Amino acid sequence: MKTNKILMAGALALSMVLSGGMLTGCSNSSTKDTKTTEVTKKKEVKTLGKKTKDSKSLKFTNNTGKKITVFETKSSSEESFGDNLLDDGDAVKNKEERTLYYAVKENDKLDVKVGLKDQDKAFVFKDVDTTDVKKVNVSLKDDKVNLDVTKKDGSTATLTPSEDSAKTEDEKRDESEVKQEEKKEEAAKTDSSNKSNSSESKKDNTASTSSSSNKNNSSSSSSKPSSKPSNSSNNSSSSKPSNNGSSSNNSKPAEHKHDWVAQYKTVNVPEKGHNEQVLVKDAWDEQVEIKEMRPHDICSSCGEDLTGTDISSHVYQHMINGDDKGGHYTKWSEDVIGYKTVHHDAVYETRYVVDSPATTKQELVGYKCSCGKTKAN
Repeated sequence: MKTNKILMAGALALSMVLSGGMLTGCSNSSTKDTKTTEVTKKKEVKTLGKKTKDSKSLKFTNNTGKKITVFETKSSSEESFGDNLLDDGDAVKNKEERTLYYAVKENDKLDVKVGLKDQDKAFVFKDVDTTDVKKVNVSLKDDKVNLDVTKKDGSTATLTPSEDSAKTEDEKRDESEVKQEEKKEEAAKTDSSNKSNSSESKKDNTASTSSSSNKNNSSSSSSKPSSKPSNSSNNSSSSKPSNNGSSSNNSKPAEHKHDWVAQYKTVNVPEKGHNEQVLVKDAWDEQVEIKEMRPHDICSSCGEDLTGTDISSHVYQHMINGDDKGGHYTKWSEDVIGYKTVHHDAVYETRYVVDSPATTKQELVGYKCSCGKTKAN
């Protein structure tokens, strides 16, 4: 009985040891998986384009303050851009840096198209020379995207988009419609001219046929005077409807010709000015007294200041005269002992000076015809 209890206790202890080892192994495995995932996340770096053996690369940063949702490249000799390098839902955030991989044909330069979120126009940069470019910053100024290029030697340059790329899709569509309308007008004029020439040719042929017919009838009537005299009249009358019919077929309504009227909008031009320092008071020098407390001898009888005089003679004279007061006393007072020059700088104040007052101007925005069609400026 005791033997069975000992065996059961040993089995239980062995089971606990094995379970603890398995738990420790699972814990270590979980920790390793977590660390691997974190390392994988750290290594994940977003790029644009695919890296191949023939591709080139450069660093670019979005400094537009908005998200870039369109980024396309092509070789300068190619006619059209390829697909957007940004997948659906992907965007280059503001201040984000990415590596661009691109390929251009030999002796070609790089064309770039950039579009921002919530804008209906993209900006195209043509013939970008990337041979000595170190990095590119995409910036936004006056609602236009610019490429701020830093070269390998440290110098910088700003590339501006082509004028056509700065137009919205609506403006391009309007221009396309106007061009198509002008082509239709030219085609209509050409067609009308051709029809007019054809009509003139038909008239000449009809007149020639009629003249020939009249000659034949005339010769026939001269040989047979007793035959039907009304044939000439019938032939003549039958030839007239032919001419009337051709002229009625050629009459068409006049083609509409666009009368383009310039369209303007009023633009407010703000006031312009500058701050400048204006002299309020000139510089000047001031003479300031220098004072000092000094003792003075005062006559007790008459109050005269005896400082620096013969005091004894003065007092003696009062005694002769019978003045009951005699002698003198000392009185301290503030005396001016000299002057000093104090310089005062000129006084200025800042004032706003108007260079050009606020005004308005008329700005040409396009053209419009009475039929409702418009075309861009």
